[in-house]
Amino acid sequence: MLTALWHSRSFVPDENCQRSLKLWITDGNYYIDSASPNLKLYCQSVEEVQKSYSLDAFRFSAHAAQTVFELERTSAYPKLTAWRMIQAYYAAFYAAHSILRFFGRSFSHLENGHVQHLSTRSSSELGSSPSLPSSYYLIELSQSDHLLTFSRHSESHKDMWRCFLALSNDISREALSLRATRERKQDFSLIFSRLSDALTNRGRHPAGNWLSLMRNDVTYKSSYGVWFPFEKTTPEFEGLMAKHRDWRKCEGLLDDPNLIRNDNEKFFAAAFLVVDLALSISFDYQNLVKKSGRRSTDFSKLVKLSAAA
Repeated sequence: MLTALWHSRSFVPDENCQRSLKLWITDGNYYIDSASPNLKLYCQSVEEVQKSYSLDAFRFSAHAAQTVFELERTSAYPKLTAWRMIQAYYAAFYAAHSILRFFGRSFSHLENGHVQHLSTRSSSELGSSPSLPSSYYLIELSQSDHLLTFSRHSESHKDMWRCFLALSNDISREALSLRATRERKQDFSLIFSRLSDALTNRGRHPAGNWLSLMRNDVTYKSSYGVWFPFEKTTPEFEGLMAKHRDWRKCEGLLDDPNLIRNDNEKFFAAAFLVVDLALSISFDYQNLVKKSGRRSTDFSKLVKLSAAA
């Protein structure tokens, strides 16, 4: 069912794509449509932009898979899970970036060269220069009107999760309009409703950055008993990974993380739910491409190599 929601936003069967979205911004075929309140670009070819989105999405999916593989291979004392929690966070962080792009939303940091290029073109084409500092931007593609809209943000992690939470809520709502039985639509919608609840820790963190806050507490405050000397209640790594060993097959049980009482276990369940979604879309995308190319095969090659190691 998920395919029906992302397919039109990023799927391009042609694997011959080599430009990231940032590179497309500097040499793509577009003109400035509007400079305020948010910058908008009119894309001459939506397909070219979708290629860039999908190329970046696969790159982030590969980052997520590699990070999970590396945390799996770490051998240490059973309760030595501090670094593994940090790695699990970054796997989810990369996976969220990937999912956003598969859905036509890129959370990207634009450097001075990018914003200067856009400002120069805006001045030339519209006679005015927008306020475009080097910052983080949610760059969203509207296929129907060929527009690429830039919305400025300031924080790399908190604002990325805020954007991802909005996407999760959108998917949960849009799922109810899909062509399927009522029960199936509701069950599918519930997965993303539960994900949104987990990202906010049941509303306690409205920005949806609970995973990021947990990671910060582990890194900077030595919290949650994952640093030596360990607490009796600290879960062992095998327990944290028990339901996620088959992550390469994207066959996670997709349990509701909100029903888990231990924060460490809830953290892993929520992080791997995000990872599972990103890898599932990546494999689905590759299966839909008639002749695989570098865009998707580099991702699957990494997953296969890690399985054989």
